[in-house]
Amino acid sequence: MSIVTESGTQGTYGVKARIPMLTPAAGALLYPFVLKGFNASVTNIAGNGSAAGLLPWLTAAICLSLAFVIPLIALLAMMSFSEIDRPTAAQLRAKRAALLAVAAPTLFTFIGVVLYMLHDPVPDTWFWVVCWAVVLAMLWRADNETLVAAKPLPVPAQLRVAHGISAVAIIAIFLALHIANHLTGLIGPSTYDSVMKVFRHVYRTELLQPILVALLFFQIGTGLYFVWRYTVLPTDRFRSFQIASGVYLAFYVLGHMDSVFIYARTYLGIDTGWDFATGAPTGLIKDAWNIRLLPHYWLGVFFVLSHLAAGGRAVMMTHGVRKAIADRFMIAGAITAGIIATLILLAMSGLRVQVA
Repeated sequence: MSIVTESGTQGTYGVKARIPMLTPAAGALLYPFVLKGFNASVTNIAGNGSAAGLLPWLTAAICLSLAFVIPLIALLAMMSFSEIDRPTAAQLRAKRAALLAVAAPTLFTFIGVVLYMLHDPVPDTWFWVVCWAVVLAMLWRADNETLVAAKPLPVPAQLRVAHGISAVAIIAIFLALHIANHLTGLIGPSTYDSVMKVFRHVYRTELLQPILVALLFFQIGTGLYFVWRYTVLPTDRFRSFQIASGVYLAFYVLGHMDSVFIYARTYLGIDTGWDFATGAPTGLIKDAWNIRLLPHYWLGVFFVLSHLAAGGRAVMMTHGVRKAIADRFMIAGAITAGIIATLILLAMSGLRVQVA
């Protein structure tokens, strides 16, 4: 018997019903160890060359794949819980925990930077495991019999419009330039840094930089406010994706600002160019700490662009565009986002395109 059907009928209350609730959090708990497995395999390959054999290569591929599969499983679980008409208290808590698990790559990076600046009072992996163990305990003990009273919590239309206008302003001031700048990494680091210096005359001016930071904080605050209200009610998978991508971006932007403004500029007193972004001189792939940046960056680019596509879908449907067309628009946007994210990460990992 399934946990719930799409019509909202409850299923079993025992251990079997708890497994889907616990899976995203359990995956998030194991996330650092997947990265450690990848690094151990890469270190073995680098140290032994062809003598390492096939197993380290296979292990590295599996571990790197799992680093992306873990948030994917959490996303699918969140979508499944979002289709329940009348969730139990445990199911609602599991839905929100799954949203955090989607953001595991960026949360783990954020925590790692913060603890490093605090001189690692506790290892970040230990801290991570304890936090997710607490989440698992809360999910295990949550009430899975009492149905949640799904009271509609409308989001003010003016606030949604302001959120959208703020997003457009961020695209115009910063995001379009930033994504384009990262794509120039395919030509080479010197081209990237040269283009970055030109673009910074826009978004790092004394006038626009404070406005940009304020807009980003506004997006985070309003976005999380929307998420808390939207997760109470059932939603379709397209809206669920929009919610999950928004949660990832909220933590990604916070972590990105922490890394740039506090860690780089204040703590280290350095500029944030190509070397900083790619973890030079070791790079993203071979370093035990930097490998966490690879899924963190890829999902960041993918979610920011696909979240915009999801927002475009919502606007299209509001203005009378047929759902099928709006859905196709979002799917096309997500595919494009994946291609752009892949190109950027390949550039950051060493791929170069020769320009005649």
